[in-house]
Amino acid sequence: MSHDTGIRTPGQEPPQPTSFSTRRCAIYARVSVSSPETGLNSLQAQVQACEAYIQSQRDTGWELVAPAYIDDGYSGGNLDRPALGQLIKDLKTGKFDAVVVQRLDRLSRSIKDICDLLITFNSTNTAVVSITQTLDTATPTGRLTLHLLTTFSQFEREIAGERTRDKFAITRSSGKWQRNGIPLGYVLNDQQELQIHASEAAMARDIFERFLSADSMAALIEDLNALGYRTKLHISLNGNRHGGKPFDRNTLNQLLRNRAYIGEVFYGDEWHPGHHEPIIDRALWNQVQAIRSDRARRTGIPSSKIDERNFPLESQVFWHDGRAYTTFESSLRGNGRRYCYYKAPARSKEDASSPVTLSTAQLHRLVIDYLMACFEDPRPWLENLSDEWKSRPEFDPTHVKRCLHMMHTVRQYLMAPLIAELFQHLIDRVIVYPSQVQIVLNLPGLSELLRSFKPIAASLSKPLTKPQKPVKKLEDISKRVRR
Repeated sequence: MSHDTGIRTPGQEPPQPTSFSTRRCAIYARVSVSSPETGLNSLQAQVQACEAYIQSQRDTGWELVAPAYIDDGYSGGNLDRPALGQLIKDLKTGKFDAVVVQRLDRLSRSIKDICDLLITFNSTNTAVVSITQTLDTATPTGRLTLHLLTTFSQFEREIAGERTRDKFAITRSSGKWQRNGIPLGYVLNDQQELQIHASEAAMARDIFERFLSADSMAALIEDLNALGYRTKLHISLNGNRHGGKPFDRNTLNQLLRNRAYIGEVFYGDEWHPGHHEPIIDRALWNQVQAIRSDRARRTGIPSSKIDERNFPLESQVFWHDGRAYTTFESSLRGNGRRYCYYKAPARSKEDASSPVTLSTAQLHRLVIDYLMACFEDPRPWLENLSDEWKSRPEFDPTHVKRCLHMMHTVRQYLMAPLIAELFQHLIDRVIVYPSQVQIVLNLPGLSELLRSFKPIAASLSKPLTKPQKPVKKLEDISKRVRR
């Protein structure tokens, strides 16, 4: 074994310095509140600090290989950030070996999210380097430090949330206003107390008084919008405008039930006496609430029993994944009609296509056409019956053809109650697909019908008309109905 003594003979070359493998680095920076355009902001300070650190490590093989990934105005409470998403995509392609941040909480303030990120980083052999916390996850000590720092970061975040909630509770309990929206008729002063805005207060008071004599909410909304009344206009700190629009049923109901107008504030899931001056006196408030209570429908209890003639397929219509359709009947319209629908179930994340709401008239016509086609030519479905059903006397092909031919002959004379009973008797279920429906016959019900026709059918000898194919396509129901 030879050792370098430091003594050189003439012409002897000095030993070469140790070489380091290159560490390709990327920078990530984030702020929760969008940074100003001018001056040295927090994002720029983060990036410059990381660049300087990478530069200081050039002798060990570090180099910056990509522009900084920057999320301007995104919270560290979740991973839903565009620049972070792009960084993760790039590291999976092996674009760099380390992610450099000023502090760990720039990546995330959540222990769970940090752990999820570490799995992704480790799977691609990518290290996380925090320049202000002496943290490098390529080492065991760095990984231990990472978990400790993340724990304290989340603890600090939760404590800050508790302090904010306590502040809101104290403010509300003292009778001051602490809500996002300020009611029409008020402005907020420096002490977080509501003060009356004269012109808006007169408008709010007039709305309450007009409600007493209005025939309906629709008529009142029409009058208010004709007078030029508008909802409360709010302008956020970043200049976004909300409200200032014509009244609709929802905004009008919110105004009429807002107890801030009688001098109360909300905290602890209850209303309590406030410090601001009321706009509406108790007598007017009680009158309005009494009328609203009388007009309101009972929650969860239908105002009238569903008419089976309108919904003979109730609880028998299903989307193809098994979710049931419900029934919906509109209120009385200006033309004196009510509109009835089989309402589609809510769309789920797994749906490739949205369930379609169907009008009762369209679906009933489709089912009637299918039944009549089956009555006129029962051979296709008779051949598909099981041997058990085929062996029954009432399913004798000749008898079936005669009975069902009679049903086909008198179809134009069937009234709504008879059609409803026919549906309930003969239809097991209707399965709706994106472009067609499947109609499943109720064989026990059909068997009972055929047995009841047996004495009559024996005397029938009229030849059958030309058969037609069953209608199964959902051709006229492709257009969705607004729910």
